[in-house]
Amino acid sequence: MFAQDEYGLRNYGGLDQPNKGLLLPGQRRRMNLVPIILCILIPWLVFVAVFALMSFGFHYRLPLLTNICFILILFGVLCVCAKAYFDKKRGDSDPTWVVFLAVSLVVAIFVGYDMGEANYATNTKAYYDLNSLSNYTNVFPNRMLGQQLMDAGVVTFAKGSQLDISRSMGFKNSVMYCVAPIVFGKEPSVSYDFWAVGKDCCSGSQADFHCDHYNDPAADGGLRLLDSGDKAFYRLAVQQAEATYNIKAATPVFFTWDANTGKKMNAKLSHAKQNFVAWMMSYLVFQIFVVIVAAVVFSKIGRY
Repeated sequence: MFAQDEYGLRNYGGLDQPNKGLLLPGQRRRMNLVPIILCILIPWLVFVAVFALMSFGFHYRLPLLTNICFILILFGVLCVCAKAYFDKKRGDSDPTWVVFLAVSLVVAIFVGYDMGEANYATNTKAYYDLNSLSNYTNVFPNRMLGQQLMDAGVVTFAKGSQLDISRSMGFKNSVMYCVAPIVFGKEPSVSYDFWAVGKDCCSGSQADFHCDHYNDPAADGGLRLLDSGDKAFYRLAVQQAEATYNIKAATPVFFTWDANTGKKMNAKLSHAKQNFVAWMMSYLVFQIFVVIVAAVVFSKIGRY
């Protein structure tokens, strides 16, 4: 009969070999670097793949396929977890690194998912939303109506356009929702449909709008506000302005007032890419650190 050692090899005579786990044979006890390298690279690559999957255009254009890809990756992680569980249950010689790999993969996939979703919600979704809408230039706020620019994403107003701080208003609901009409010089508008907005940058008790770039002479446009939750409160602020200043706003459209709005929109995608690179490198450092700690612990307890 043949006796099987921990490497899956059989030896003659039925003599059991000593249990060395992942230790390499020889008089000097040396650590096997293969599982260490795998426990660094595989969780890191899973994190990078999931983070990228959830962060960029693939998620925006094909959300269903994105979720399917995530489920497939999760299935692979669960397979590793199942192997670690059954190896330990069967009492295999040394399942320690397999268990560590399984735990690392679980952490990697869910941290990658959460951070990717956060990056998507904060940066890339807004970029792709705005990019899918129309870009208008040389818009006269006193001649155009909001109904005509319902598909606007980025708007550059005609030279001479500015904020009318004297007709600004704020509506309080946990935070102060501040609005100021965008006007062309001193000319009155038939309908004040274009509004610059911001949070906690006015008192609400008087016309003192001081949100971003409110006094920047170079500011001449804005990025469309797409957050549907905030729109309702900005509309209430506009309604208060209508009643207070006896003006009309038939179809208010909201913008963040700024200079060089096209550059600002592209900055959202650039920021998303910078976040991706920063997280990618940080997670690699983190994974190397936890693997080193695990290796030291395993060496002390003899579970290489």
